[in-house]
Amino acid sequence: MKTQKHKSHLALALVAGASLFLASPIVRAADAKMDKEHADMAKPATSAAALEQVHSLHAKLVAQVRGKELKSVHETAEQLTEVLNALPALSKDLPADKLKRVDGAVKNLAKALDAMHDAADEGNQAGTEKQLGTVESLLKIVSAQYPMAKM
Repeated sequence: MKTQKHKSHLALALVAGASLFLASPIVRAADAKMDKEHADMAKPATSAAALEQVHSLHAKLVAQVRGKELKSVHETAEQLTEVLNALPALSKDLPADKLKRVDGAVKNLAKALDAMHDAADEGNQAGTEKQLGTVESLLKIVSAQYPMAKM
């Protein structure tokens, strides 16, 4: 009886191990695809380059939300958050008060973009549009801190 249990446990362990072994290439392939998508967006070297990427990603996000392409919103929102998070470090030439506004707006944008992609993941069009309004208001605050920015 004891050896029967032992054999059953061994068989289960082997099946679990084999399934993990077989699934790992699929998981690695999915991770590689996500890494490639993030790598396709070049890291900005200047605040002007970052603002240009922000503008481009914002336009893409607006088109996705208005086109009701909610499945695409998650990735675009994450890319936008990544570029925005780099902005304060690239903006050291701004006066302290403007840099403080940029930093605060970027933190709030990260929260709004997170809520936006959560709403999109849930298929909540109205919630996604509401968060888009918040994102746009915060982007105007960021843009106002840069004399050369047009958003």
